[in-house]
Amino acid sequence: MATRRAKKRKWPEAELDAGVTPPASEKTEAGESPDQISNLHPDVLRRIVSLLPTKDGARTQSLSTRWRGHFRSAPLNLGVELRREDEPAPSSLVSRILADHQAPCRRLSLTWYGYKSEFVSTLLSRWLQSPALNGLSELDLWQKRKRRDEERRELPREEDPYALPLSVLRFSPTLRILSIKCTGCMIHFPSVGDLHLPILKQLTLKGVVVSEGVLHDVLAGCSVLESLVLSELDGVRAVRINSSTLRSLGVSSGWRDEPEEVLQQVIVEDAPLLEKLFLSGLDDHLSIHVLCAPKLDFLGSLPEGFSKAKLETTFVQRTVVASLMSVVPTVKVLVLRMSPPSVDDAIDFVKFFPCLEKLYVLLYRDRASKRARHHFPLGYIECLELHLKKVMLINYHGTPRDVDFARFFLLNAKVLEHMEFASRISGNRKKYISEWIAAQPRKLQLDNRASEGAQFNFIPDSDYCDGIHIGHIHDLTTSDPFDRSLCRCDSINFL
Repeated sequence: MATRRAKKRKWPEAELDAGVTPPASEKTEAGESPDQISNLHPDVLRRIVSLLPTKDGARTQSLSTRWRGHFRSAPLNLGVELRREDEPAPSSLVSRILADHQAPCRRLSLTWYGYKSEFVSTLLSRWLQSPALNGLSELDLWQKRKRRDEERRELPREEDPYALPLSVLRFSPTLRILSIKCTGCMIHFPSVGDLHLPILKQLTLKGVVVSEGVLHDVLAGCSVLESLVLSELDGVRAVRINSSTLRSLGVSSGWRDEPEEVLQQVIVEDAPLLEKLFLSGLDDHLSIHVLCAPKLDFLGSLPEGFSKAKLETTFVQRTVVASLMSVVPTVKVLVLRMSPPSVDDAIDFVKFFPCLEKLYVLLYRDRASKRARHHFPLGYIECLELHLKKVMLINYHGTPRDVDFARFFLLNAKVLEHMEFASRISGNRKKYISEWIAAQPRKLQLDNRASEGAQFNFIPDSDYCDGIHIGHIHDLTTSDPFDRSLCRCDSINFL
């Protein structure tokens, strides 16, 4: 006689998210596969739970009896999103979690949309005083636009910006990651004296109002900092970078007309371990000077109009020998904008960066065409003879100017392995796209090339640009942060 299996109660999401523990589950029934993960050591299970988003971590309590207590005893990874339409439910739930959780909070991530400053400041200040946050390792605060097309500065200047409570700084001895971003209005960074962040490794300040003196005090107090993002700051005209540990740096002014104190100059005075320097291709007014970065291997995106003379001004070599050579041999990956595409400028770049292996060029046609001044044969160019393996042309249209630019690399890059052509032709015209792709090999004369083994790829309807994800700036594991095939970002936020 067949027996009916007892139904398990479905626990409400709100109860699980708040840390309510369900009763013990039944033993594994006949025919079910054994649960190998649940047999792991409790410390391993707690570690797994602590890496999950808050809701997923809470829901592990319903998996089996062995998982029941791990969420409440694991270091808390608390992610909160506040929206007007669902307030006050999330904020009250967060308060319950902080009050009831048995283990300290490892990470707090708060994202809010269009709230009035007094509401957010009061709420955040109350949460930051919770004993559950003692020893906090990661703090991520992000104020977003309500809509993608919303104007950035929707509040009058006197009502804006948000003021971060001083309690944010109580975690300075334990923070390893600090991120403060605002893409809706602006956020005031607390004005303090000496601020020491002895174990901070990642720092992001975007859309933040901070004085130049306070910013330099903060940077001086970060003795082990490895990656730094400074974007759209208000109150800072110049930044000087002196760090014996910094490996990745991203800077962008992000402003053209306002605010008054816009970032205008970045000087890398002494950064012996700096490997990657990220810039915004839109910052054609931002002055960059690199005095000492002997390990720099990634650079970009250089804005339009970056001439040979400007390159030599940007990279001011400290040694007489290096200065006379007028080259930077360490850079392996370069991202830049060109308007219009110019073979002459390309020759200057591959000569200035003789060991370049990957080149990404965003093509524009909004400036007057330059008269070509190159003369073939080119002679020996080390980059083209020995190193350049990948070229990607973004916003490629297949115009005669585009084709001539691409042909320069096809005819001269002797170790080229891969060349990509990313176009923004609309995907709604499939027949036209097919015909366009089919016509490109003939236009480019791909059979006539210097590297017989080179592969080619045409990408229509591409959303490629030269923007860099902030997450990629902090990822120190990849040699090419611009390679989108390696992107694993949960949310996109450009420099």
